[in-house]
Order: sequence, then C-alpha cells, then structure tokens
Amino acid sequence: MSDPIPNTIAPPPENALYQAYDVPEETERSTFHYEKPPEFFYILTGGEWNAYSCSVWEPGFTMTQAQEKKLDKMAELMELKPGMRILDVGCGWGGPLVYWAHKYGAIGHGITVTPRQVPEVQARAAKYHAPVTVEVLHWKNLPEVETYDIVTTDEVLVHFRDLGDFFAKCNKILKPGGKMVHKELHFTHPKYAVFGPISAHVNKIYGYTCNYVTLAQELQLANDNNFQLRNVFEIPMADYQKTMDEWQSHLFQNRERVKELVGEQVYKDFRAYLKGIRYLFTHEAMFKLHIIASGKLS
Repeated sequence: MSDPIPNTIAPPPENALYQAYDVPEETERSTFHYEKPPEFFYILTGGEWNAYSCSVWEPGFTMTQAQEKKLDKMAELMELKPGMRILDVGCGWGGPLVYWAHKYGAIGHGITVTPRQVPEVQARAAKYHAPVTVEVLHWKNLPEVETYDIVTTDEVLVHFRDLGDFFAKCNKILKPGGKMVHKELHFTHPKYAVFGPISAHVNKIYGYTCNYVTLAQELQLANDNNFQLRNVFEIPMADYQKTMDEWQSHLFQNRERVKELVGEQVYKDFRAYLKGIRYLFTHEAMFKLHIIASGKLS
C-alpha cells in the first residue's frame, strides 16, 4: 500500500475565499490537491483524456466522447489552426493539450506547479506523437515575451486570487491578435461567497485556494487588461451534474484500489467533496459555467 496522502493543510485564519498567498505558499497549497498518484485521478476522471473538469454530454456518450465534445468546443472558440502555439496554464496530466495538438495540429506548451504531472504529460505526448512540451512553472514566472497565439485554462482561474494580474501577464505573452479562452464556474451573485459547511469542505480539499467570481467581474478584469470579448458560451449545469455522477461512480467502483493509492481518509474526503459539490451544482441560481473567448486589442 502506498503511503497515505495527508488530508489536511492548515486553513488561513479567516478560512474563507480570496486568500492572498505568496508564490511559494500558493504553489504548496495547489500542489496539495494534485500531487497524488496520477492513477488516482485517472480512475476519478476516466476517459481517454482525463480532463478534471466538466464534460459536455449527449445521450449515449462515453466519458471520452463527452470530454472530446467539450475540447472541440474550446478549439472552435480558439479558432484553432495548424501551427498555432497554445499555452495551457494548469495543464494537469496533458489530456486537453495533447488532444488539441493531435487533432488540430497545434503546438502546445503546458505549465503546472505539480511535478508529478510532468512525466504524465510527456508520456501522453509521446503516445500521440504530439508536439507538446511541459514544465513546472508558476504563471507569475512566465517570461514576458510575445510567444503564444492562445492562452487557455480549464477550471483553473478559480485558484487565482489576482486574476487581473494574470490577464495582464496574458497580454504580455500573447502575440498581436492572440486570444484567451478560459472555461470557469462563476457565481451568479457575490453574496454566494459567504461559505456554508459544504463550500468550506470544497475549499479545504483545494488547499484553501478557491476564488470564485461573477462573470461580470471576470469580464471587467479582461477589459481592464486590453482584451475584447469575442464569445461567451454557457454550458448547462446538467452537464456538470452528469460529470460528477460519473466521477462518483468511478471512485466507488474502484474504491479498494483508490484506498491503496491514497489511503482511507483521502477516499472519504473526496467522496464527501464530490457529493457536496454535486449538491451545490443543483442550485443553478448559485453557479453558472462558461467558456469565455477574448482577443488582445492592438
């Protein structure tokens, strides 16, 4: 049996959203969630691409098909063409980036703060002969050179308290005419930032790095940093409910192996997390899910 993964990380005094951390502490807190055996997340997410985010469903879809439908929609909003350079911030185990490189001919680079993800991205890129590279790097340390045609994230912005600074960084690393395409959950009103017990457990699972905003707040920050809105695509919350149901099933059906990988307590914590957020996602008055495409102004 693998050594159990610690299931707690000390909360900040306020134990609430919008905590400010320096880069080393923010890295530690983000890594706390993701620096687990990759097999654990592969069991949890399922499918070929192991996207740890909402998929888009049609009747009879497999998890792989649902993941690909979401990734194709993001590629459409990117206006992806062969040879375009994509930066995936918080690239996970490389599934989306490799998919875009393999299917659309993009040249991908991923950054992550989780070292354990790097060999997984490299192995996946090799499997598909995809032009994808990856490095351990916090976004604040990205060189400010106009390098990319696209900067993208998939449910990663929630971990950035200083979202305006991130958009400013994107402006500096995108080529003229470049685009940001981000998929993220948004509060429907700032009042929902007041935590209840379920939300507090979700924040704990993510090392107290949750920073949900409203769509209006995100768009204003993009405007302030020289980005013009191109498109907002809303994904029905029913798609996330279906995704969460699948994740819960994967975890439960493989519970003995999961416990071997991460220990009993992490298994219980993740089961509680999935059940709790599945409940929150039934309240569409609280959350909406959007893919937002915005272009860098000349």
